[in-house]
Amino acid sequence: MYLPIMRRFTLCSIAVLAALAPPGASATAQQTLKELTATPEQAATLFLRSVRAIRWHTAAQFIHPQTLAHFKAVVTMISDADTTGSLRRYLTETSSAQALAALAPATVFDRAVGRTIDSLPGLMHSLYDHDDHVLGHVMEGTDTAHVVYRTVERLSGAVPDVQVMQAARTPDGWRILWSDELGVLEAALRGVRRAVKPAQGGATVVRSPR
Repeated sequence: MYLPIMRRFTLCSIAVLAALAPPGASATAQQTLKELTATPEQAATLFLRSVRAIRWHTAAQFIHPQTLAHFKAVVTMISDADTTGSLRRYLTETSSAQALAALAPATVFDRAVGRTIDSLPGLMHSLYDHDDHVLGHVMEGTDTAHVVYRTVERLSGAVPDVQVMQAARTPDGWRILWSDELGVLEAALRGVRRAVKPAQGGATVVRSPR
């Protein structure tokens, strides 16, 4: 059973999507999220563009609800392991475990990933400095697709790499189940507690990355 997803964007969301869309494409207030993600390739392209633009709220709109729930579970687990509450406050801006539990998974993803990337600038640049081209997809059954895309770092002499992400059909269009980028983000989340420590007075200090 899929979690509800907004069917129509606000004008602000549309403007963001228009900026992320491929050249020649436009997102209008009449288009729905379902129409914008009618194929695995469309969903993969918009997901990759939002990741490269470091726009986690937008990226969450193209991620499968099951995957967003997984990220919320990871954030909850690492937050619960910190008895001071500093990590939970830092990652999710919540004052209690109950407040974290009440947040939508997409909101947890947006806040926690954003904070994590802020504390690891090297990772942000490694995610941003890529050019991607979605090549196509291979179906597995009727509702799952493996989307093939070519990505290359914006570095002199960089060699293109062909990767595969998994997408699934939902009642509101295609959503990304998993990708290498999501794997990197999960690993960063699990490691961010080493960069965060409580300070006196309940504040949070972020250690400088080594």
